[in-house]
Amino acid sequence: MIYNTNYKKEFKDPNDFASNWDWTAAHSEYHFDKNRLDRYGDWFEVLGRFSGDWQAERDRLVTNSLTSINWETRKYYGDTDDVSPMLAQEEYDIAQGGGDPKGLMLTNMNDDWDDYPTLYKMMDYFGIELGSVPGAKKRSHVQLTGQMFNYHIDKLWDRCPEDPERVCRITIMLDDWQPGQFYMYGNYVYSHWLAGEAHIFDWASVPHATANASNTPRATLQVTGLKTDRTREILANPSKDRVFKLD
Repeated sequence: MIYNTNYKKEFKDPNDFASNWDWTAAHSEYHFDKNRLDRYGDWFEVLGRFSGDWQAERDRLVTNSLTSINWETRKYYGDTDDVSPMLAQEEYDIAQGGGDPKGLMLTNMNDDWDDYPTLYKMMDYFGIELGSVPGAKKRSHVQLTGQMFNYHIDKLWDRCPEDPERVCRITIMLDDWQPGQFYMYGNYVYSHWLAGEAHIFDWASVPHATANASNTPRATLQVTGLKTDRTREILANPSKDRVFKLD
């Protein structure tokens, strides 16, 4: 990627901000100029594409992805009384746009991979370290028709506060793109992806959003953790033409 975040910065007190957007933007390297057209490779890039057959597991994943989450439940699925950090600021942003913070369903999630060996192998391919890293996960996002993840900047600093440059988030597309499905990084719309495409983005700086206005579920995998030597080797050679083979 052309632009990279400066990870050595002091954080402002979140309690001084009513808005999650304002707090994350204050720590971002993004330009925030809506008239400046972002390009592929500025803030995100495709690392390569998996070859193989995961259709049966994908279909089962979609069928079993029945946990629709909002900002409040996205971390814990509502199973505990724990509250996501800065939830009040996150919900404030939705309310400012006239939305319902509790009613806005972002996506359907799954963290249980016992019945999905191929999908697990795809996420494991990049050698990302999870271990005891707080918030490190192998997770699916199945976005159904009408679901959307509003424009935001990720807050993954707590995954490795002593060296946040090591934090990595990779997304794998399980289906070919369908009209009405999109990802937006900055003001660049990422579309026309192919099944198996894996991409990475500058999580600390680039605002992004996803939505599904098609009539087809949009299934993706997401792995978040720390870069290892293997991860860095893959990141150093990104190419849409690169093929990742599952042995």
